[in-house]
Amino acid sequence: MPEIRRHYFLEEYCIIAAERNKRPSDFLVAKAVPGDEKDCPFCPGHEDRTPPTIAAYADDGILPQEKTGSVRWQIRVFLNAYPTMIPRPEPPAAEWISLPGQGYHEVIVDSREHRKNPRDFGKKHLDMLVSAFTDRYRHYSTHEDVKYITIFKNWGKESGASLSHSHSQLITLPFLPPQMKREEEAISRSSFCPYCNIVDRESASCRLINENDHWILFAPFYSLMPYETWILPKRHLGNLTDLRDEEQKSLASMLAELLRILYSTLDDPPYNLMIFQLPKEYHFNIRIQPIVSRIAGFERSSGIYVNPVPPELAAAELKNFCLPPKD
Repeated sequence: MPEIRRHYFLEEYCIIAAERNKRPSDFLVAKAVPGDEKDCPFCPGHEDRTPPTIAAYADDGILPQEKTGSVRWQIRVFLNAYPTMIPRPEPPAAEWISLPGQGYHEVIVDSREHRKNPRDFGKKHLDMLVSAFTDRYRHYSTHEDVKYITIFKNWGKESGASLSHSHSQLITLPFLPPQMKREEEAISRSSFCPYCNIVDRESASCRLINENDHWILFAPFYSLMPYETWILPKRHLGNLTDLRDEEQKSLASMLAELLRILYSTLDDPPYNLMIFQLPKEYHFNIRIQPIVSRIAGFERSSGIYVNPVPPELAAAELKNFCLPPKD
């Protein structure tokens, strides 16, 4: 029977339609074919085909600005050539309510290798990538005109990625998005942190997929998409800059395990990986939604998502591909 599930602490709902359940093989999509390296602006040697490099990272840390074009970078950052937000926008339309599209939109090329799948990054490279995310978040968190910073990764054409070379993005906004505002208000009204409560309860649920000393990985009770997963820190922290060294390293390990599990279960699905964070009064979290089903008229007209795979089943299937814990 279909089941209507409420969000953990918001007045939002999804429908788990178990009778429409499908197997992982039913969700397989056509593989993305990497374009030719010679036409890719993200590849090494093609730096002149993008806006200027504003930050770069190598094995030994952040590269000084004067060396970003001469030293072998592993991760490179530049402003998006087709930005959602720009630093100096034109005045907005003089009707109804509108704001200037003021902000910053960065591309974070997260690998030198054109055909490198994030599943193959490994813990060391993912640790470097989390460091790069933290550095860019810290940079914009000091801007008075920035009210929200979103960092996300689209993998695969169906996820919205316009180029096949692996990359992430950062966009700042001059206001707090409604979704985050609703969460912030609900958290402020609560006598305890709702996310800490989620950590405690999901750690003991059948939806838990994996955990280490600092993080849990689980299929949320309130799952909008088939095989959706969340990563939450066991310690209460608000954003990337709050991470301790050991927490960052174990986050890289958890991300490496999750990407491997998704690859194995759904045969390299497209996905959106999204980081949710605020400067204070929040609980940092990462949400990963494989793009294996379509958003149709009901979802668009009601705002309520129909998920044909119960998260309990998704967790069991994803857990099958977890590596056994090391002694």
